[in-house]
Amino acid sequence: MDCTTLAKILSFLALIQYVMCEIAPDPKTFFPAIEGNLTKIVWAHAVNSQANLTKALNADDIMMLEGDVMIGNLTNSNNTNIPIMAHPPDLESDLSLDEFLSSVLNSTKGVKLDFKSLEAFERSKPILAENRKKFTKPLFLNADILPGPVEAKTIPLDSKSFLTGAMEAFPESVLSIGWTTRYGSEFNITEGHYTTEQIQKMIDTLTENKVTQSITYPVRAGLAANDISAMKTLMDRSSSFGNVTMTIWSSHGDQVDTKKLSELIKTIGVGKVYVDVPEDVWKNLDLTSGSSTFNVAMMTAMTLLSFLFARML
Repeated sequence: MDCTTLAKILSFLALIQYVMCEIAPDPKTFFPAIEGNLTKIVWAHAVNSQANLTKALNADDIMMLEGDVMIGNLTNSNNTNIPIMAHPPDLESDLSLDEFLSSVLNSTKGVKLDFKSLEAFERSKPILAENRKKFTKPLFLNADILPGPVEAKTIPLDSKSFLTGAMEAFPESVLSIGWTTRYGSEFNITEGHYTTEQIQKMIDTLTENKVTQSITYPVRAGLAANDISAMKTLMDRSSSFGNVTMTIWSSHGDQVDTKKLSELIKTIGVGKVYVDVPEDVWKNLDLTSGSSTFNVAMMTAMTLLSFLFARML
């Protein structure tokens, strides 16, 4: 191994040591194997039970754990009306938010918490604040804060309360903020898109609330792919907010034009887009122009990194 390669490895390991002490580091830094390509991040969904949490923590390929936060009851305990990991309409779980975060603290996984009500978020803020200084992995705080396509009827969380609360409780977190949607097989809706008015309302909301944190916009794949120009406008108008990305998601049964979706991802750039879609959508995407490979030095560094983590856990 020559001196240049060794120097790269040592610099890389020094960076890792810094990241391991940083509160909620950026995913690009925390997951060096992706080489800045956010589409390579692998997600685990609905980590809302002890069984699903154990499975996700033990899966080598999983990088980010997504779970839903509700107010409800903890199974087989006297703990009621507390933040639990559950998706509506469930109001009971064997996994509380507190237990979820405690289990993740010593892992190498990042976390995305999807808050289903403002009460769930408000009751979770003290738990987030308590764990903040120990949380040395990426953290996304997600909520739908504005009404969106197609004439969505679901009531979003109050934008001011969520944005202000997130900035106060966990200022290093990534704000994952989107629109409610009415689309897919559940509603028998296969057409629609994000409108210019909806996009501008988001920009105005962030400006009014003086948002300074990193932002990711969760947009529904079938809707976003139908108007690439609108999605580009969203990102362009967000340039003043700093580190801004897009998270493309989809539900099973959604109508998704994967050719258009591939074009959208490459237009925005793989360094700016997380892709969180079902396997049948993912396998039909063509992102070849956005991929890259590891060099020998980075592969060696990852081997050493795995050894270091094994010694620490």
